[in-house]
Amino acid sequence: MDRMSIRKPARGLTLVELMLVLALLGIFTVVAVPGFQSLQQRTQMRAEATRLLVALNLARSEAVRRNLPVSLCPSRYAVSGVLACDGDYRGGWIVFNNPGRDLEIGPNSLIQAYLPMHPQLQLSNRSGTLLADELITFMPDGSAGRNRTLMICSRAQPGLASWSLVMNIVGRSRLVRGWGECPREALA
Repeated sequence: MDRMSIRKPARGLTLVELMLVLALLGIFTVVAVPGFQSLQQRTQMRAEATRLLVALNLARSEAVRRNLPVSLCPSRYAVSGVLACDGDYRGGWIVFNNPGRDLEIGPNSLIQAYLPMHPQLQLSNRSGTLLADELITFMPDGSAGRNRTLMICSRAQPGLASWSLVMNIVGRSRLVRGWGECPREALA
């Protein structure tokens, strides 16, 4: 027998096997993509809630450390470079020394600036009727003056459970999942 007459088993895939694998891959993709998008939105909501919690904790601790009122307000400073309280917290926020407890920001009073939130998220009050845009001031004893709840929702998927940042009158903040219903329509 010569070498040419010995047949080795064929290697590779047949066209039918390849089509079956592609069909299964398509089905798995159709099933997995919506779940992945929901996971991504939930992760973004949790990350933004944590970022805001860090800013509140920083403002409170700096008020106690400096023995001065320290405020957190919405500001586009991280993007625009204009040091002013304006807009709502979706556009970013700043932490600053605020001895007058007003919206006036002194030239050396900035403590920290934060970038805008992800555009598919919205931040509102717990009932979802008002965008969060008010000044939050901590006194030198760490108190905040009143209770507040800020709720972060997905604009793309309003059915997802919200993340709420709950702050009591003493100034302590915590995160709570699913406390308040997200509005079905995005606020302006």
